[in-house]
Amino acid sequence: MSDSNAQTPPGWYYAAGDPPGTQRYWDGSQWQGGPQPVAAGGPGAMTAGGATLANPGSRLLARIVDFLVLLIPLIIVSVVLGQGWFATLVTFLLVAAYEVYLLGTRGATIGKSVMNVKVVNEDYSDINMEIAVRRYAINAVSLVPGIGQLINLLVGIASIIMIFTDGQRQVVWDKIAKTLVISTK
Repeated sequence: MSDSNAQTPPGWYYAAGDPPGTQRYWDGSQWQGGPQPVAAGGPGAMTAGGATLANPGSRLLARIVDFLVLLIPLIIVSVVLGQGWFATLVTFLLVAAYEVYLLGTRGATIGKSVMNVKVVNEDYSDINMEIAVRRYAINAVSLVPGIGQLINLLVGIASIIMIFTDGQRQVVWDKIAKTLVISTK
């Protein structure tokens, strides 16, 4: 972002050249003040749209709730189909349908709804099915035999680290789809 980028709405953003984990306030035409550390409840907790970014704990608990919601159907798939490529594909499609449909139509899975968080575009508008698919697409790597699940695990670990260190609390799938997760409370 530069001083000539007056189209960007006012808010807290990472400024090129500033230390990682900091943000400055953009007033819509120029930077105001120096870099400030991003901390829960601090200046980095507010987005340019005035919404509060979801805290890491809420996001992680939402993922746990979603896992528990999907656990019974996934156990049934495992019992009926056993192990193997077809069971992996059915499991992937089941989880994809859950994530994509709920995010694309409501902006929140059951876990996100329980934790009062919602996925929005970087401009704070509601996401649609296309964005929900783009957001979930990286998980298709788990279908690659052998190394796919390892790569998916590494993406998950990287995302856990990013949720605590990224200025906008964006994880890998947020970066890909250009989404934010905000608090709805």
